[in-house]
Amino acid sequence: MNFAVNVLGTYSMTELMLPLLEKSQPDARVITVASGGMYTAPLTTDLQFMSGEFSGVEQYARNKRVQVALTEKWAEKYGDKGIGFYVMHPGWAATPGVATSLPSFSKSFEGKLRTSEEGADTVIWLALQPKEKLVSGGFYFDRAEAPKHLPLGATKSSHAAIDSIVDTLNSFM
Repeated sequence: MNFAVNVLGTYSMTELMLPLLEKSQPDARVITVASGGMYTAPLTTDLQFMSGEFSGVEQYARNKRVQVALTEKWAEKYGDKGIGFYVMHPGWAATPGVATSLPSFSKSFEGKLRTSEEGADTVIWLALQPKEKLVSGGFYFDRAEAPKHLPLGATKSSHAAIDSIVDTLNSFM
C-alpha cells in the first residue's frame, strides 16, 4: 500500500492534472510532501520491494526518494509549461505513523517532535511564495532549499534510474 499511495498515487494524480495545471499558470505548482527518511535510501527500480526481506521503514524511505527524483524529473520535463514542482520534508512530527512505524524513536523524542501544524509550515510557505523565489525541482525544509543527498549517502548517482521508474509507472496507467 505504501507504493500505491506514495509513488503510484502521487505520479498518477500529478500526470493526470497536468492539463489543468497548465491552464492555471503562472501560479500553477505541485508540492509533494516527502520525508528526510529518503536520505537513507538510494533510488531503486524495485518499487514494490520484491527482493530481499521486506522492511516497512526502508520501503517508506525508498518511496520518498522516488518522490524527490520524480519532482526533479517533472521540473525538467515540464519546465516550459509554467508549472513549478517542489518537494519538501516536514521535519519529524508526532504523528500516528511515526509512533507506529518507529516506536522507539517516537518514545525517545517524545515532547521534542514537531506538531502537525509545525510540519505543515513549509508546505504552506511553498504554496504562498512567488515562484520566482523558488527553485523548481528543489527539495525544501524549514522554508529553505535543502540538499537532496548527504555527502556519503550514495544516493546521488541512483537518480539515473528515474527514467526506468517512470516507464514502470506509466505501465500502471
